[in-house]
Amino acid sequence: MVGGCYELFEQIGAGASGTVWRARSQATGEEVAVKLLREELVPQPRAVMRFVQERAILAALEHENIVPVRELLTIGDSLGLVMELVPGGSMRGVLRARGPLTPAAAATVMAAVADGLAHAHRLGVVHRDMKPDNILVGAPDALDSDPRVRLTDFGIARVVDAPQLTTTGALLGTPNYLSPELINGARPSPPSDVYAFGMVLYELLTGRPPYAGHTPKSVFRRHMETRPRRNPGIPDVLWRLIASCVDRNPGRRPEAAALADALRTAAVRLGAAPALPRPPRLPMQSVLTTRPRIPTQRRGRAPAWHAITTVVTAFVLIAVALVAFEWPGPGTSGEAEATRPSSAPSASPKAKAAKPARDGGAAETAAAGLTANRITKPEQAKPEQREAKVKPLPTAYGEPKCTGYQWKFLQPAFSNTCYSTGPGIRISGALRSKGVLADITLTLKDTAGNQVGATHNCQALRFGPEMSERSCGPAELTPPRGKRYVLVQTWRVYDDDGTAIRGEAKSAEFTY
Repeated sequence: MVGGCYELFEQIGAGASGTVWRARSQATGEEVAVKLLREELVPQPRAVMRFVQERAILAALEHENIVPVRELLTIGDSLGLVMELVPGGSMRGVLRARGPLTPAAAATVMAAVADGLAHAHRLGVVHRDMKPDNILVGAPDALDSDPRVRLTDFGIARVVDAPQLTTTGALLGTPNYLSPELINGARPSPPSDVYAFGMVLYELLTGRPPYAGHTPKSVFRRHMETRPRRNPGIPDVLWRLIASCVDRNPGRRPEAAALADALRTAAVRLGAAPALPRPPRLPMQSVLTTRPRIPTQRRGRAPAWHAITTVVTAFVLIAVALVAFEWPGPGTSGEAEATRPSSAPSASPKAKAAKPARDGGAAETAAAGLTANRITKPEQAKPEQREAKVKPLPTAYGEPKCTGYQWKFLQPAFSNTCYSTGPGIRISGALRSKGVLADITLTLKDTAGNQVGATHNCQALRFGPEMSERSCGPAELTPPRGKRYVLVQTWRVYDDDGTAIRGEAKSAEFTY
């Protein structure tokens, strides 16, 4: 029993923010759907705000093709939405049970979806997660004549003019249906819903989305760089609509209201055209089911003997490295910074082995240094080079201020951006990754976004098969004093197949 008046008796769905239950009202005996916010999200204010926002949005969206919300419940430490129950399940269930729809049925269903979407767009609401799972049907066996389609799950929808509720840098949605501009970090808009609409129409006709069977990262690349290939069985009239919806230029995509009219006309013309055959099952689906592991997370407690062996081995290896490279000896991190030539394009592998990581133990520091040394064996330094390394720099800078290694959703690398001030501004950056090639660019900008001075570039930084670190800089700039600046680190990471994935990190604004 929840809320004192609803009895839950069957779970009928689950999503990123909650679970959906078939329930019965104790007062009227009517069956309803109750969506419960996941317990682990309740202590998170943003998640609760998003859940409450869903109720406010749905209450304003009164339309026959949108699932209405009855009330918001407080259930102990959880929250729940009471909604009208749509008995036919979702289009995802229909596709699994029956396979692709006939062209006429697909056009009829998506015309009803477009009606609901157009109503939401007129009120300034973007759905943001269009997919078959969020399209509910009342009569699965009569889709071409009586679709009774309802749009649901506006849980990550946003009002176009409302303040941001999502975490900066977060990417909400499902990979198979995300538009290129959303992947690039643009603000959600009605055209991004239309892009997902085209992907869904393609899936209803063929049984799978255009980029199914690939990893999420590969799906994103295809959204950015390619267009869906036409299945020969898709009728011309529907393919033209799909192609217009998935145009990579958002300004060329049609509005939802125009799509509804075009699809109804197409449904009449298509008549009794047969459905395409059910596609073969794919070994891998392009649905992101887990967040990529952050390497600094603990995966579990290792045996005590393993930890002792690791630490002892690390110290022995560090000692061997110091003797072999004739390192000048231990010192503070400030001394290590003072002995580094300002003209060096990147930190050497042996410097990484000797310098303790800010957020890791001795074992992690040694492992990072050894990984770097396995990639390219350093040549024996010439006497005059060693003498130059121990010579102190003639200028003094303050302690570097770093962002620390940060990870953004689905990025293949962790970034760290640092700056320090003195006679000028000294900038540097670093990435942590594995098995890739990367280019890094460091740019100093003023608060208006204008570039100050020259950029500092580090190209073809190679990362081995284990997680390792590569640095770029330091470089020195002498901008005007008395102004505020921000350091921007951008990078391109190249996969084995040559695919480039871009990323960006910024320092906090500072006054020089």
